[in-house]
Amino acid sequence: MKLANSSLISKIDEYSQAELGISIKTLMERSGDAVANTVKKMTAKGGRVAILAGKGNNGGDGYAAAVKLMNEYDVTVYDIFSGGQKTSEGNHFLTLYKDLGGAVVNFAPTEQILGDIKNSSCIVDAVFGTGFHGEMPEEIRPLAIAIRESVEAEKIAIDVPLGINADNGSVSDFAISVGATVELSFIKPGIISYPARSYVGNIVYDDLGLPRKRITEKFPFKYHMIDSDWVEAALPKREENSNKGSFGKLLVITGSKKYRGAAHLSVEAALRGGVGLVSFLGVEELCRELSQKYPEVIYKRTGDISELREADIEDIVSLANKHSATLIGSGSDNTDGLLTLVLAFLCTEGTPVILDADAINALSSIGGDGVRAIKEAKRKVILTPHPLEFARLSGSDVATVQLNRLEAAEKFAKENGCILVLKGAGTIISDGDETFINVSGTSALAKAGSGDVLAGFMAAFIAQKKTEIYKAAALSVYYHAVAGEALAEEYSSYGVTPSDLPKEMARQIANSEKTEKFN
Repeated sequence: MKLANSSLISKIDEYSQAELGISIKTLMERSGDAVANTVKKMTAKGGRVAILAGKGNNGGDGYAAAVKLMNEYDVTVYDIFSGGQKTSEGNHFLTLYKDLGGAVVNFAPTEQILGDIKNSSCIVDAVFGTGFHGEMPEEIRPLAIAIRESVEAEKIAIDVPLGINADNGSVSDFAISVGATVELSFIKPGIISYPARSYVGNIVYDDLGLPRKRITEKFPFKYHMIDSDWVEAALPKREENSNKGSFGKLLVITGSKKYRGAAHLSVEAALRGGVGLVSFLGVEELCRELSQKYPEVIYKRTGDISELREADIEDIVSLANKHSATLIGSGSDNTDGLLTLVLAFLCTEGTPVILDADAINALSSIGGDGVRAIKEAKRKVILTPHPLEFARLSGSDVATVQLNRLEAAEKFAKENGCILVLKGAGTIISDGDETFINVSGTSALAKAGSGDVLAGFMAAFIAQKKTEIYKAAALSVYYHAVAGEALAEEYSSYGVTPSDLPKEMARQIANSEKTEKFN
């Protein structure tokens, strides 16, 4: 599903009015219907509804909702800035609401007013919507605190809860949590991104009757939500008249004497990801161990990475370029030899390289020079860090990364010409121009080894060269997430192991193929 940030929403509103003949007043009325319907589903008839209206279009949506609700509920609209409505459309619904006998109270942070709001049956936040950026204005903070303290009230936000940035998902210190957010026109990227996603509750989407196909053809949409519809359309079709050479070759350089399991997990995931041929490069004992379990793989013996000579590294890079992609780093152990190998890949031309875990940590160990090597790389680079690994690489800290996940990932990918897969709840995939946000997943995936599986599966998708690299990464993230969900239903979020994932990911692809085939 395509997502729209606040600036694009403004353009869509202008286009709807100028080219589609759908006025802002009509959109506001439809918004009022959507909000009113949500209130009716969540609040018993006759309850007290407090609508908190700002002075922009979000406030106008609030007044439109008030008109729809006032015959069935005890409605009070609180004019938060005591300035009415700044647009003619918003003023229309404000005037209509008053003419019908509706009550409007100029907000002041008095004990009486805050108490009335806090003790309502339902609180509707129509204060800022997509217009909120930065920190909560000081005069609004008592209101935010009162909403937070309200225990009994149902809380509903129009477009964006108070204190949340709709574009990047960041939250202010006084952000509020709601039970439902009514998303209008298009879903905003920040709403489905963490940390904001923890605040928005159930997302109730209404397209307001806009012709989505026409709009998406008219405007460039750079943000996308990974959902089943997108996946089924994006999943490459496998031709029946094909052979192993049709689906690429993958070289896997993972695992070590210290972290043997990472090799098992990444190799099995790669085999389940559909690539035509998998080669594994590692020490003799690891190759021997893996070959007993995965006879399909071609094994290339090498010495310990920490002891590789320059000639060995040249041979490995040459071998990699005979494959359509290479995965390096899952459980490889962070040594000087690994850093030398990774830098050798980045400074030579060749096929795409997926850098996971220790390969990323190796680059982080040389600070800005590591990032510079990515930026100057002569081949396409895909990075798959978790938040701590990304913080190390980007010279930040985990808290800052997690508060600005969407913006941080997009900016890094853009500035350094790479594809970044920032893992975690709400994994983000960005090449700097196109950004995908995953909304599937479960805490069952929060276990050591889960990332090794994702890296192997993703590398297999990329090696097949059947779709753009960032789309292959997004598909992999989705199947990893929904596999975790399916397994959690069977074993619980406690009982799923990373070893369970590869077969289930393949099973989830089968589900997509069936849906596509018969619908």
